[in-house]
Amino acid sequence: MAGIGFSLRKHLRKETYFGFFTAYLLAGVIGSGPWVVSICSMLLIGTLSPAFGAKGEGMSHFLATVTQLMAASLVLSGLLQLMFTRFIADRTFEEDEEAVVPNLFGALLVTTLGSALVATPVAAFGFAGGGYHAYRVLLVCAFVTLCNMWVVTVILSGMKGYWSIVLVFLLGYGITLGAALALAPYGAPGYLAGFCMGHGAMLFAMLVLITRAYPASKLIAFQFLDRKRVFPELALAGVFFNLGIWADKFVFWAYPLTSETLVGPIRYSVIYDVPIFVAYLTVIPGMAAFLVRIETDFAEKFAIFFDAVRKGTSFQRLTVMRSDLVDAAREGIYDVFRIQGLAVATLLVLTPRVLRLFRIPSYYSHLFQIDVVAAGFQVVLLSMFTILFYLDYRKLVLYLCVLFFVANTGLSLLTLALGPRFYGLGFVVAGALTSLLAMGALSRKLERLEYETFMR
Repeated sequence: MAGIGFSLRKHLRKETYFGFFTAYLLAGVIGSGPWVVSICSMLLIGTLSPAFGAKGEGMSHFLATVTQLMAASLVLSGLLQLMFTRFIADRTFEEDEEAVVPNLFGALLVTTLGSALVATPVAAFGFAGGGYHAYRVLLVCAFVTLCNMWVVTVILSGMKGYWSIVLVFLLGYGITLGAALALAPYGAPGYLAGFCMGHGAMLFAMLVLITRAYPASKLIAFQFLDRKRVFPELALAGVFFNLGIWADKFVFWAYPLTSETLVGPIRYSVIYDVPIFVAYLTVIPGMAAFLVRIETDFAEKFAIFFDAVRKGTSFQRLTVMRSDLVDAAREGIYDVFRIQGLAVATLLVLTPRVLRLFRIPSYYSHLFQIDVVAAGFQVVLLSMFTILFYLDYRKLVLYLCVLFFVANTGLSLLTLALGPRFYGLGFVVAGALTSLLAMGALSRKLERLEYETFMR
């Protein structure tokens, strides 16, 4: 995502209020555009479906299914996401662009087979009493498609195709919306068929962009699985980070008193799902700051410092560059924290209006406010993880991801025992605790950066 810096830097260097506003607006659209488009399309399907002859409980079944498909696909594809990102980054650094497309198709083959092996038994045996044949087939198709999409977006981001990502998501969710509404009379299977059509279109549109951008001398390769090029800690970090994000949701879906079974293995928490769904829209300001400050300012200082390390310069000059790098990291994290904190404070005050806007009952206000704070900590945590990844502290990030997952799971289970007033606090405390530990570890690493760079 650091490629966004080339687009944003020209606005930041104008040093005018309009320049800064333009940069942050672009960062918000690029960083959160696909997420906003996906949420808004789901909300539109729910709002407009009655006018298209929707059947009874089909919409609730569909939305719960999509949510759990997203969760499961992110966790499973987490095995490849970060590891494959690193592989592509290394090949780009070596200027070996011909390796990108063949290895992408190799990764897609592995992802398709792996996700199908996971989803097929669930669809085959997870529906007691049989039936739901079309729904089960579509469930597998949607899961496989989503897993492949998370792998492909790695390449699209790396080729600085951030506007293309937003446009592709607009196209894909436009197809999803149209097809789902057209098939609304068929209930949940109709909605899910529309979802598959839209996401299939997105996946193939992304592949077209990538194959046009990168040359390829062969169709498929599996170099990304070469032992010398595999980083197992990245694979595990990808899984545990996504597990950490979704752990509290899994807990509330599994607990009988806070959830109910809708269709087959799909469960829904009427208490927890609604507020967290809307609360994630509040990360837009923090994500904009993240892209401007971390993936632009810090990325620039990082490149300057490590170019000097590779090409050689005086230690005195290197110390100055290291100081600039450390300042960019700290200022970036502080800005993300301040901007997201301001957004959180504003939303805490405006909670009743926000709930009315999304037609959410007022009794969700307490949990919505907790979820807004939790989402804010997630953005801060993402910022620190990104800097640690730049500095190649893979094992440290893995340990922090495991902590995040364990803390979110354990504390969420504790809140179930304490009662409804404590729901959501497990996610908040886990995010805050992991953020504090990550901040302390990052501070120590930055203080010893010269030593760590040359002596590790």
